[in-house]
Amino acid sequence: MEECKSEKNEKSDKDYEKRINELEKYVKELETNLKEEKIKNENLNKRIGELEELLNSNPETRNLLGLDQKIKLFREYYKFSPGEELISISFTSIFQDIKFTIIEKNTTCFTDIEKILYSKYQKYKEFENYFLANGQKINRNLTLKENNIKNNDVITLGNECDD
Repeated sequence: MEECKSEKNEKSDKDYEKRINELEKYVKELETNLKEEKIKNENLNKRIGELEELLNSNPETRNLLGLDQKIKLFREYYKFSPGEELISISFTSIFQDIKFTIIEKNTTCFTDIEKILYSKYQKYKEFENYFLANGQKINRNLTLKENNIKNNDVITLGNECDD
């Protein structure tokens, strides 16, 4: 019976030793991985420092960073739905006395843009005006997209005085 206990103890001791060896091997692997990750981290921190130094030394990159922040704020302010985009449109008149450019969503109703135009060129409020884009008369009640107005289009304002 004591022999049986002794054999069990030996087997148990061998199992423990085996388990301890496995755990020691695992700990060494983890230590090696940790050292490798520390080296990678040091290299990345060094590279970040170099890039920050480069950014701070170059005014053009600082301006770009400022512009990037402004774009982020702009995108947060203007929420875009699928199919919406910003377009730039310019206004002129038959008499060439209007030089006005605005950036709006392509889903903006033309009457909203017309109000902005009239706030800047108030004398045109008094007349019966019409607008042309790409040779077509604009329907004020439709959006820019529905009026087939695209980025960089020029819209011409005309009225009964130009006859």
